[in-house]
Formats: sequence, C-alpha cells, structure tokens
Amino acid sequence: MKVLIAIPPEKFRDEELLLPVKVFQEAGIKYDLASSLTGVVMGSLGNKAKVNRTFEDILLKGIDEYYALMIVGGQGTQIHLWNNVDLHELARIFKTKGKVIAAIDNAPVVIAKAGILRKKEATVVAGQTIREMMKDDAIIVNKPVFFRDRILTANGFEVATEFAKLIVEYKNGNPEFVETKGKAGFSF
Repeated sequence: MKVLIAIPPEKFRDEELLLPVKVFQEAGIKYDLASSLTGVVMGSLGNKAKVNRTFEDILLKGIDEYYALMIVGGQGTQIHLWNNVDLHELARIFKTKGKVIAAIDNAPVVIAKAGILRKKEATVVAGQTIREMMKDDAIIVNKPVFFRDRILTANGFEVATEFAKLIVEYKNGNPEFVETKGKAGFSF
C-alpha cells in the first residue's frame, strides 16, 4: 500500500513535501505525487518535484493501491487546491473507504471544503485559514498536530516530520489505539 501525495501545480511548501518523503523512504513506504496537472512542479523555495498523475486520472482508475492521502500546503495550495472539485471527491472517497486523510499547513482547508471536517476537530496554520475552516463547520484546536478518526492535520512545516511519522504509524497499525493495562484502562 502506498501514500498518495497531493501537491499544487506550483508553489507547494517545500519542507512539507521533502520531509515526509524522506520519512516514507526510510520506512520503505512507496508514494505517488498527484496534482491538477502532470509534469515538473516547483516549490516556494525552488525545489522541484515530478508529478505523474492527475487527480482526475486517480478518480478514473481508483484508489485501491493507497492507504493514505496526504495533502501538502503552501501558497499554491490556496490558489489551486482549496476549491479543486476532483481533489474534494478523492478525499471523500478516501474517507468513505476508511483510509487515512492527512493535510498540513493550509491544506486542511481542502478537506474542510470537501465536507469531511464538519463538526470535527482539526488544526491548521493560523490566519485566514481558520475562518475558511470555520465556514465549513470545522472545530479548530490549537495543537501542532491533531488526529482522530483516520483524519490527521498539522499546522505547519515545523511538524512535517512528526506528521509523516504518524502517517507511517497508520500503515503499521492505528496510532489512535492506546493499549491499556488492567480493567477499564486502570492499572492495579
């Protein structure tokens, strides 16, 4: 099983792609990059990435080979992904099939606009993103990383490595499940 990484066709936040990719490679997890267009895309800091699949292509071929959708933030995410109907549909399919949906920086707005965060807690980078998420009834929590019900959100590139490690944990089990000792979680 692989991770599908959604990035905008320009101005993605470099660290939010590069740091998770490094974590995935170290964990032996394969990934595909997808966007609204194929080809070479450039990050805000000048790093380049090659995108081989479009969101539409994945909608047509299915998501069975993926266990998680990770959406990268950045200036281009607001411009190209916040209102991308194909990406919204992909996110809803991932949710319906019980797969992981992860978004960092300003990318949680995408899953809010897809209707997935309605009355659910999530975190996002500070600024107009909070208002955008609240328009779609998301409940904002002031934490760097927040995860529940296979939805993982993070508020910026500073926590990109921790964010990616949680995506890896979902493949190996469920980080939401905490084993308890004794009856009803109490130690005796």
